[in-house]
Amino acid sequence: MLVSAAAFVAAPAGSASRLRQRSTRSGVQRHRESTSRAPRLARTRRGRAPRLPLSASLHEAGASRDPPNSVVSELGEAAGTVNFPEPSAVNHVRVPGALEAHRLEFKPQTGLLWRVWLAWKLVFVRVRLRRYTTITVDLEGPFPDSHAATFPAASSISLEDWKRICRNGAHDPRICAMYVKIGPLACGYARLQEARRYLDYFRQSGKPVIVYMPVASEREYYLALGADEIYMPPEGILSLRGMKVSASFLRGVLDKIGIEPQVKRIGAYKSAGDQLARRTMSDAQREVLTSLLEQQYEHLCSELSTRVGSEPDPAAVVHRILDDPPMTVAEWKALGFVDGISYENDLLDKLKMRFVGKAWGLSETSEKESSSSSADRRLRRLLVRPLRAVAAKRYRRVRPSVLGLPEGRRRGVTKIGVIRALGAIQTGRSSSNPLFSPSIGSDTLVEQLERAKNDRSLAAVILRVDSPGGSALASDLIWNSIRELAKRKPVIASMGDVAGSGGYYISMGCQAIVAEPLTLTGSIGVVTAKPSLQQLFERIGFRREVLSRGRYAELDVDFRPFTPEEDAYFTRSTERVYESFVRKAAESRGRQHHEFDRYAQGRVWSGTQALAVGLVDALGGFDRAVELCRERLELAADRPLRFMEVRPRSTGLLASLLENMGALLLETGFGSLLQSLGANQIAEARLETALPDASMPRVDSVLAALLRFLNRME
Repeated sequence: MLVSAAAFVAAPAGSASRLRQRSTRSGVQRHRESTSRAPRLARTRRGRAPRLPLSASLHEAGASRDPPNSVVSELGEAAGTVNFPEPSAVNHVRVPGALEAHRLEFKPQTGLLWRVWLAWKLVFVRVRLRRYTTITVDLEGPFPDSHAATFPAASSISLEDWKRICRNGAHDPRICAMYVKIGPLACGYARLQEARRYLDYFRQSGKPVIVYMPVASEREYYLALGADEIYMPPEGILSLRGMKVSASFLRGVLDKIGIEPQVKRIGAYKSAGDQLARRTMSDAQREVLTSLLEQQYEHLCSELSTRVGSEPDPAAVVHRILDDPPMTVAEWKALGFVDGISYENDLLDKLKMRFVGKAWGLSETSEKESSSSSADRRLRRLLVRPLRAVAAKRYRRVRPSVLGLPEGRRRGVTKIGVIRALGAIQTGRSSSNPLFSPSIGSDTLVEQLERAKNDRSLAAVILRVDSPGGSALASDLIWNSIRELAKRKPVIASMGDVAGSGGYYISMGCQAIVAEPLTLTGSIGVVTAKPSLQQLFERIGFRREVLSRGRYAELDVDFRPFTPEEDAYFTRSTERVYESFVRKAAESRGRQHHEFDRYAQGRVWSGTQALAVGLVDALGGFDRAVELCRERLELAADRPLRFMEVRPRSTGLLASLLENMGALLLETGFGSLLQSLGANQIAEARLETALPDASMPRVDSVLAALLRFLNRME
C-alpha cells in the first residue's frame, strides 16, 4: 500500500519555507563580515548581479540552519529540533507526477505592437521558416543532459536542446505543431520527467504534440504520455509488462580464477562492493531495491491509468493489463493506449492535411470528400510535397532573443551561472571522450567554481549534478570549493537522473537541493577494496618479491592478502572517511550527527523519499532551482534572467584528441597493461559508483608508458 507524501509534508513542495535560511544572530553577523570582505557586486542597472540581501544569508561551515519544512512532522519550538520520519516509514511514499511536482506556466506575449515587432524581427533571422511549420524530432539513444563542451555539435538531441526547442516552439508563431519520433532510449526516468514538463509547456500554447513509435517499452511510452496523440505502425511492438531490477555477483567467478576481493564497506546498505564480495543479494540491498522498484512501478501504473478512461478503479485495470499484456497494436488501441495505427508516410500525409491543408482550403477529410477538380489538384500537389517541417537539430539554433523571450536579452537582466557536474568523479582533469561516459575532474570543476566566484556579473550559480559518485578525495575538494563559492553568492543544486554518494557529497555544499521525484540520490557511505592475487599467481607460476621498510609499506600489494595489522589499519581508514562524510553531510543539512546517521548507511533514496527524510529541499527540475535563485536574490517574478554556462577552459584541439586517445587506451583494457609497467599504485578510498573507474593519467604519462612498452617489445 502506498502512503501519500502529504503524510510527511507540512508545507507544499517547492514553497518558500523550504529555503534554509539563517535564523541566529551570530549567523547574520558572520554573513555581514563575509560580505564586507568580498568584492562588491556590480549594480543591476548594467545587467549585472544585484547585491545579496541579508535574507539570503549564505552557507558557512558550522553555522546553524533551520532544516527544511517540507517533511517536518513536528517542530519543537523550545528545543529547535525537527522530527523526521523513520527510514522504513517512507518506503512506500507516493511518487508525484512531473507536473504535480512542478509545472511551468506558459505566458504568451500579446499586443499588436509586439506582433508587428516580432514579424519584422523574423525577416532577418538565420533560420527562416514559413507559417504552419512542424518541428520534427528524432529522439533515440542516451538523451544526454547536455553535450560536452568539446563536442558541442553532437548529432543527438540533449535535454538542453529539447528544452530550448519546446520553449522557443511554444512562442514561435511560425510553428504549428511538434512531431516526435521516439526510438529506444537509454536514460533515467528523472530526465524523462523534466522532458515531459517541457512537452506540457509546448502544449499550453495550443499546439499539438504527435508521437510516432515503431517500438516502445515502458521508458519510451512514459515520455509519450506527455503527447496529445500516439501513433504506431500496424506491426509495431508495444512492450508494457512491468518493471524489473537485477544485480550481478562475481565472487564465484573470482574464486575459480584465484582472486580474493578484500572489500571494506561502511554502511549497512552500501552495496557497491557486494558485486565482488558476495555470491547472493544481501537483505539490505534487497530491501532498498524492492522499495525503489515498488515506487517506480506504482508511479508507472498511476501514469498509465490516465489512458484507461472513466474506469471506477483505473489502477486495478492497469495492473490487470500489465499482468496480461496485449500482443498486437490493434489490441493496445482498443484499450486506449494508442490513438492511431498508421505507417509513418501515411501519418505525415495526415499532418500535411491537418496543418498545411487549412491554408490551401482543404480539410483532413478532403481526400474522401473532394468534389471539385480544383480541390483535387490542390490535394495532389499537397501530398506530393514533403511535410513543411524543420528538423530539431536545425531549430535548436534559434536564439531566444529572436522571439523576444526574456532569457535572450543582454541588458537589464540578472545573470545566473550554470556549472554542470556530469559523470563519475575523479581527481585531476575532467574527461569528455565522446566514445565513453564523461567524468568529473576535481581540478577542472574547482577551476570552474573559482571562476564563478570571482565573476562579479553572476548573481547566483546553479550546479547541475548527474553523477553516481567516485573518488572521496575529489568529492571533498569540490565540496569545499562549493562552500567557498556559497559565501559569495547563492548556490542551488539541481539533480538529474543520479546524484548518489559522491554526487550527493558535492550537492550538499549548496544552500538548497532540488531533485526530480525519481532521482536516485543519497548513498552516503564508503566502500574500499583491494584484490589479492596470491592464488592466481600460484596457479600460473608467477612470483614477485618486494623489499620494504615500514609497517604498512606493503598495504597495497596485490600478491598476498592483508595481515591482521594491515586489515585493521585499512578498516580504520575507511571508517574515518565515512565519519567525515556523515559529519559534513549533517552539518550541511543543519542536522545532528547521531540522528542523521540513520539516513546515511549507504542507502539509496528516490527524490521523493529524500524529500521526506530531509536530504533535499524541493522536487522539480532546473526551473525549480531557478525559482529558488529568484527567492534567494529577492527578484521579481518578471525579472529577466540570463543563464551563463561556466565551461571548463579549453585545452585546444590537439590536447583534447590526445586525452581522448589516452582514455580510449585505458577503456579498451590496454591501460591495465600500462599500469602494470609502472610503480606500485596507492590505494584510495572511493565512494560507490555505478560506472568503472574513469581515472586517466595525463597525456605525457600515457605516452611515456607506451614508449616503455614498445621498448620492452623490442
